[in-house]
Amino acid sequence: MPIATEAGRAGSSPRFAALGWLIGSEWRAYPGRLLVAVLAIAVGVALGYGVHLVNRTAMVSFASAVTTVNGNADLQVAATAPTGFAEALYPRLARLEGVAAASPVVMLSARMTSAAGAPVRLSLMGLDVLRAAQVSPSLVGAPTGGAQTLLAADQLFLSRAALAASGRRPGDDLVLVAAGRSASFRIAGVLAGAGDDQALAVIDIADAQWRFGQIGRLQRVDVKLAEGADAGAVRALVAAMLPAGAELASAEADADRTALLSRAYRVNLGMLAMVALLTGGFLVFSAQSLSVARRMPQFALLRVLGQPASGLRLQMLIEGLLLGLAGSAIGIALGHGLAAAVLAFLGGDLGGGYFEGAKPQLGFAGWAAAGFAGLGAGTAVLGSWLPALAAARARPAVALKASGEVADPGQRWPAWPGLALFGAAGVAALAPPVLGLPLLGYGAMALLLAGGVVIMPWLARLLLAPLASAATRWPVPLDLA
Repeated sequence: MPIATEAGRAGSSPRFAALGWLIGSEWRAYPGRLLVAVLAIAVGVALGYGVHLVNRTAMVSFASAVTTVNGNADLQVAATAPTGFAEALYPRLARLEGVAAASPVVMLSARMTSAAGAPVRLSLMGLDVLRAAQVSPSLVGAPTGGAQTLLAADQLFLSRAALAASGRRPGDDLVLVAAGRSASFRIAGVLAGAGDDQALAVIDIADAQWRFGQIGRLQRVDVKLAEGADAGAVRALVAAMLPAGAELASAEADADRTALLSRAYRVNLGMLAMVALLTGGFLVFSAQSLSVARRMPQFALLRVLGQPASGLRLQMLIEGLLLGLAGSAIGIALGHGLAAAVLAFLGGDLGGGYFEGAKPQLGFAGWAAAGFAGLGAGTAVLGSWLPALAAARARPAVALKASGEVADPGQRWPAWPGLALFGAAGVAALAPPVLGLPLLGYGAMALLLAGGVVIMPWLARLLLAPLASAATRWPVPLDLA
């Protein structure tokens, strides 16, 4: 038994050594072609993972921002447009059965100039402090001058993120611009309940309406339910009395709306990543096919020496797997760097303003990284599948005598498969959206790519046919070409 074990080890070690020698010699001989294939896989993985990281980080940051801005309200009535709705709705909501308290809110998009002169965007809220203390106390500021200053005019409270971005301290003056108007305020303190990554400013609701042209208008009403009240019944009562321009809102609805706004770039960039991966798989297929054609005599010799066909097939798949793993590792690093750059320079919404004031913090998504790495490695293995089958089908006697050509170059390739793919792409491009996405349009792109690849042999023969008439004049150069 020990002798048999030693014999097995002695037999397996040369096989692994031969495998390493064959793969290493091929990669040393043609590093450029394999590097292109690895980089194509890396680009696809980088785009996919980078888009996932940007979206994931932005959604987490936005959820935190929504929680901060919404406070602790049980229900919210929000305006469907920036102009808001008539404030007469507020007392009607406050008197509803099952409502313990209601807090009117003016909500505006604002900007300020930091001490260094840089523009800073932030969310501006106008609150009735006495009402907000009952409904959403986390939005009530902590004044540095004592509780009596809470009701003073011309003062505002900043979140920690906004205070840091302004470059100022409590007691300093700050000019805010919102709704086409500007006004100066004194920084009275910080919003202790606001998130560290949310740029938020809170002023008195009367100042907000008077100074920024919102007299008689509200953008939101926060509602706190009475203890033991039926939330479903109160929601139905509120929904029945809402005027045009107002709707019942929730944090979940806000997150879904924001996800829809960013879905266009997420889907398009995700499809671009898939196209890059497809290109990488095709380049792996091309590199492996050329490698099989060149090494056919070597494969034939291995077959004569006892290597089974399955061993050759496994060798080609291992080579493809190594290419895919190398490309995936590079792609994950590139994707993380890409996501960091996007979040640093454009924000999680690519500059669209959907996550205003939020500063998303990038993290590492382990499961997503593993998934995209597996996708890159799988694409490379699929690209090596046909070359692996060609290597396994090689006939040793013929390959040892011939040049290693695996296909008859004189065989005619028909044009109809490529034309059929082009026709199917045209039909798919005219199809309507599915679930609000042009899924069949993306399918049309894939069909066009496949059609271009399939028709290329026929097209090459068509373009090179005129050279046949000149074969009698320059036979040697044309035959070599």
